[in-house]
Amino acid sequence: MMTLSISKWSLTAVVLLSMSGFVHTAVASEAAALSNVAALSNQVQAKVLVSSEGRQLTASEKPIQVKVDPQRINALVNNAKQLEPALAVERSVRIKQLSQLSKQTTSQVAPKNTLTNNAITNTASMMYVQPGLRDFTIYQAYSHLYDDFDEDGFYQTFTVTFDADVYGFSVGEPANVYAELYLSRNGGPWQHYYSTDIFTIYGEAEDDSYEVLTTLAQGYKTDYYDVLIDLYEVGYEDIVATISSEEADSLYALPLESSDRDTVYIEEEIIETEVIVSGGSTSGVMLILAVGLLIMRRKSMTS
Repeated sequence: MMTLSISKWSLTAVVLLSMSGFVHTAVASEAAALSNVAALSNQVQAKVLVSSEGRQLTASEKPIQVKVDPQRINALVNNAKQLEPALAVERSVRIKQLSQLSKQTTSQVAPKNTLTNNAITNTASMMYVQPGLRDFTIYQAYSHLYDDFDEDGFYQTFTVTFDADVYGFSVGEPANVYAELYLSRNGGPWQHYYSTDIFTIYGEAEDDSYEVLTTLAQGYKTDYYDVLIDLYEVGYEDIVATISSEEADSLYALPLESSDRDTVYIEEEIIETEVIVSGGSTSGVMLILAVGLLIMRRKSMTS
C-alpha cells in the first residue's frame, strides 16, 4: 500500500511539473512573439524625408494674400535632398514625447530637440500668466499647393497657414505658443512632420498668423493627405487647441506626393524612314537609268 501511494504522488508530481513546464514554455513563446511583433512594427515604420520652413506673417501680410517666393521653394528642395531620413512618428507617440519633455523642464522654455527658437522674445515686457489658465482656439487654417512638375494633379510643395487666438484676462493679451503639424494619408494614422518655433499671439488679432512651407522630398506616396494642427502653450504640457480636416475643408484631401515621384519623363521620338521599291517595268527602267547616270558621273570625275 505504501508503494502504491508513493507511485501516485510521483505520478501527480510529474504531471504538475509537466504542466508548469508547458505553461512556462507558452508564456515564453508568447513573450517572444510579442517581442517579434514590436521589432517588426519598428521596422515597418516608414522612413520619410521632409523639409519645412515656418514663419510668422508680418502685419502687412494678409493671410489670404500670401504668395510663396519660388526661391524659397527651390531652397527647400535643395535642403530636403541633404536631410537624413527620419522615422515617421504617430500623433499619440508624439504627444507622449512632448509630455515627457515638458515635465523635464522646470522653466518656461521650449522642449529640447523639438523647437529651434533660442529664446522667447520680449518676455520681460510681457505680462506673466500661469500657463494652462487661458482658453485658446485656432480661428482658421487653410492650405495652398505648389509644384506639380509631372502635371498629374499631385503636388510636392504646400503651405499651411493658421491663425491662433487666446482669450485671456485683457484685450490683446499675448501668449507664447508653438504648434505640431501632422499628415494623414487617405484616412490613416496621423504622422508628425513639423514642429514650429515659438511665436507670440495677441488676443484675437488677425495679423499674427503663422505659415509653414513644406516640400515632401521622399517617402510620401501619391495620394490624398489631411492636415492636423495641435497648438501648445509654452510651459503647459497638454494641447490647448487643435484643428484638422474635420473642421477646415482646406486641410482635407490635399493631393500630395514626394518629389522623387514628381518626375517628368521625356520620351524620345524615333522617326523611321522606310523605302519601298515596287516591281514593274517603269520602276526597273528608272533604276537602270539612275545607275547609268551614277557610273557616267564617276567616269567624268576620274577623267
